[in-house]
Amino acid sequence: MGALLQTELKVASPVELAERYYPKGRLGGLSLAGRPPGVLGERVQLVVRVGRPARQFEVHGQLGWVRHKAGPGQPPSFGVDFLPEDDATRVRLLAFARQELDGSFTRAEQRQQVSLQVRVMHDGVQRKEHLADLSTGGAFIRTWNPLPVGALVVVYLRPPLALTGFEVRAEVAWVRRVGEHAGMGVAFDADDAVSARLEKLLARLAR
Repeated sequence: MGALLQTELKVASPVELAERYYPKGRLGGLSLAGRPPGVLGERVQLVVRVGRPARQFEVHGQLGWVRHKAGPGQPPSFGVDFLPEDDATRVRLLAFARQELDGSFTRAEQRQQVSLQVRVMHDGVQRKEHLADLSTGGAFIRTWNPLPVGALVVVYLRPPLALTGFEVRAEVAWVRRVGEHAGMGVAFDADDAVSARLEKLLARLAR
């Protein structure tokens, strides 16, 4: 597979970002002014830059529609549909746009899409969940029963095929309780040693 097409969306605020969202299709998408970088159906990497608070998201999508002729004074436009494979980024981006979470959670390092089973410990109760994305600053955990915002948890991570893993303390930063992609975003409270192990895990998962 060749390199993804690149395109960029700049908005001034989360409110403007929310206005760019459209619900058409399976997961919806974002509308952009101008001409598309390719033909309909091609996959793209969309970089979304928000002015204030300053944030950046990178999400994989697909060119879903194009409007070559708009009304008077309106430029051509096109849409980038979200893809299921990058749904954790979509959920986090839309939660930020709707101001459903603390903006500090989106300040974390570049996140990597993963598929990894984890164990989550809260108030002495342990349960198995599924990790959808990961960075050294936090993660998105898919679950039909997310914990409340502010809950303190311990996440046990084990690299694929490894005999042992490691624990990282975290706080639930935001939750999504509805829809087929329910889950919770957690912000890690990691010291230098744990951060180094997270970096090694990310490098291993990227291979």
